[in-house]
Amino acid sequence: MGLDDLRKPFLVAALAAVALALLTCLGSGLLVSTPSFGERVSGTLQNPAVVSLLDTFDVDPDDARDSLDATRPQDPPGLGIPALALTEGLLLLVLVITAAPLLFGERATGTVTGVVSVVGGIVLLFASIATAIIAFTALLLMVGLFLAAPFGTIAYLALFGSFDTGPAAALTSLVLALTLGCLVLLGVAQQRFWTMKGLLLLLATTALLTFVTALLHGLVPGFLASITDALAALVTAVVTAVWALLTLIWGIVGAARVLQVGRQGGAGRLTRPDVGEGAARERPDQR
Repeated sequence: MGLDDLRKPFLVAALAAVALALLTCLGSGLLVSTPSFGERVSGTLQNPAVVSLLDTFDVDPDDARDSLDATRPQDPPGLGIPALALTEGLLLLVLVITAAPLLFGERATGTVTGVVSVVGGIVLLFASIATAIIAFTALLLMVGLFLAAPFGTIAYLALFGSFDTGPAAALTSLVLALTLGCLVLLGVAQQRFWTMKGLLLLLATTALLTFVTALLHGLVPGFLASITDALAALVTAVVTAVWALLTLIWGIVGAARVLQVGRQGGAGRLTRPDVGEGAARERPDQR
């Protein structure tokens, strides 16, 4: 299948679908609202389970309210969906690197794509590591508070027990639909994309992480969703860090090949390593 068989509008639509999924993940905090801290404290102290817990430990509800009011108000962390922006961003990076030579020509993009691979891999690697540290710290904090009855448990419920799983489910469903839509659009653009094992594996990983995040949100009662949400963010960050490291390595190899060919006078057709396999075997514009 040659370059003439490429349906460029569908390829651009595939890129747009991943970009929209990325923006959805990044803007999830603006799309999901939580009750004010005062409302959450009142709701927590009126919860029958909390009332029973206070009675068991002979704690005055007013003392519990004073203790909660002295804590630093904050919203449930909502780390899982924003963390998906990492893997969606990586998928967009790989798609751009793959599609740029097809849309603009390999001579015009050969060196640029190598640089983008290296820079993008470094940025995503450090962002994934930072996200993993944040998620792990939040996970330890929430588990520690929840197990430290009675005040720690009450503080957890007031600070993190109001995770709204409804909007989160809608957002993860949208992100998953856009990711799968990208797969379909790539096949319509040119079926050769479906033979790229590395790209398909990255797409599958992205979809699987989105599904796991949605599953962890709905697997437990709502007041525990903040804990599983942090766990989902940790898993996503670790997996994305591995992919980002591989992308960085492939980018360095590709840049080295471009420089080597340049020193030899540019003889021959430049090739670039794709995710998982060499570009010479996987590029859609080659038979």
